Amino acid sequence: QVLVNLLINASQAMAGQDHARQLQVDARAGAPGEVVINITDSGPGIPEDHLDTLFKPFFTTKPQGMGMGLAICRSTAEAHGGQLSVDNAPGRGARFRLVLATPIHEGVPS
Repeated sequence: QVLVNLLINASQAMAGQDHARQLQVDARAGAPGEVVINITDSGPGIPEDHLDTLFKPFFTTKPQGMGMGLAICRSTAEAHGGQLSVDNAPGRGARFRLVLATPIHEGVPS
């Protein structure tokens, strides 16, 4: 659900722009037991003054938005031992970083 919400948000951020719309998703191994997923779009990016408030409940930039989607995404990721953060990708749009952690059990190969 977190990934779906981030992909929908990225698509909406790029809607109506004149230049090509690009959405890139990449996943790689992070620290032991972690997977890092980056979702990068070619939209307008996020204004610097919104980066600190983007994940707060009821903050929205959408006329019809409730401001709950990203807050729920972050709390869901954190409830499962992960993290969700955002920055602006140089020369692109926004880049969300989702870190998923899996428990490492002794004696079980990772």
